[in-house]
Amino acid sequence: MDIGIWIYPTVRFRDVAILARRAEELGFESLWVSEHAIIPVDAARQGLVPDEYPYMADPFVTLARASAVTTEVKLGTAVCLVPERNPLLLAKEVATLDMYSGGRFVFGIGAGWLESETDTMGGDFEHRW
Repeated sequence: MDIGIWIYPTVRFRDVAILARRAEELGFESLWVSEHAIIPVDAARQGLVPDEYPYMADPFVTLARASAVTTEVKLGTAVCLVPERNPLLLAKEVATLDMYSGGRFVFGIGAGWLESETDTMGGDFEHRW
């Protein structure tokens, strides 16, 4: 059985490079990160999201850092919120990370559940799938 590690890459988190290197040393199969590009103030104030959500780092920058210090562990987005991103730029980010990681990137996608976030990012919540 392959076992991975999943984290919220927040600004409060220590260096992901240290975690990635250690995960690889211990034989973990993969490292996964989640994403929320932004958290609208109303959602945070209403308690709709955990306290760490507003502090999430970009998943692609986070995984690029992990890629630079590892050679075997797979690197994945637990959820990339595709409807909240420009599709052409996203394709380039995905391809670049996959290239620099030596083909270790695993692209996990989702459409999001926080309507105010999707709307703020220019997505169409009702038609996001």
